[in-house]
Amino acid sequence: MSLLRTVLLGFGLCAAVAAPVDAADDPRNVAASAQRGGPVADAAPDFFLFQPHGWLAIRGGLLVPRAGGDLFSFVSDQLTLAPSDFRSRAFSLEVGWRVSSTLAVEGGLDVSRRSVGSEYRRFVTASRGAIAQTTRLNMAGMALGIRVTPTGHGRRISRFAFIPRKLTPYVGAGLQMSHVEFRQRGSFVDFTDLSIFEDVFSSRSWAVGPFLRGGVDLQIWRRLYVNADVRYTWMRADLGPDFSGFNGIDLAGVRGATGISVTF
Repeated sequence: MSLLRTVLLGFGLCAAVAAPVDAADDPRNVAASAQRGGPVADAAPDFFLFQPHGWLAIRGGLLVPRAGGDLFSFVSDQLTLAPSDFRSRAFSLEVGWRVSSTLAVEGGLDVSRRSVGSEYRRFVTASRGAIAQTTRLNMAGMALGIRVTPTGHGRRISRFAFIPRKLTPYVGAGLQMSHVEFRQRGSFVDFTDLSIFEDVFSSRSWAVGPFLRGGVDLQIWRRLYVNADVRYTWMRADLGPDFSGFNGIDLAGVRGATGISVTF
């Protein structure tokens, strides 16, 4: 809840900054400039002949999973792992289409990969060596949602001319579907007789869950924008037979990302 309050507060501040219309964006000033014989482009240097209908965005960021549930609790207790070890770089590609001045539909693909080494906290080999293994958490999926831009994307000053806003905050919601791979490979301890063995434990499954997001687009040149985006997703996936006895894997978490977008 504290995370959601922070996102909403940030959105409110961005909306407050973006709400005022620059004097050059006022249609009356543009019209007055035209009547005086001055070029419209001087009053609105970034105006478009037509309003953009969509965008394409590329982002990179950091995925911070909540790492809750009994699986992460077990590996954190037995191995030299912590929830922060599962933070990973994330990459996403997104496309959106505006259906009104404030509402748009969007969809995208995203990928994150993380591999981290560890060893047992309480057990060593007979020669006092570490019992080491590698844990991997990879996710790849797609998202579909809606985006709301309360302040709009700009101002139409005639049938054809459109002046975009420099700063455009937004909020959104939707569904995320991801393919999840959780894998451990290396040396392990058999707790029945404390013997050490080599093995690979792997689980592949699908997860679906809702997300909330908030962000802002900042125009840097014509149709090119830089973007900052925060998204929180609630997801859980079942585990394969190699991890029987665990109640699935908790995949909820926050993703912060930044990148560029181009309107079209």
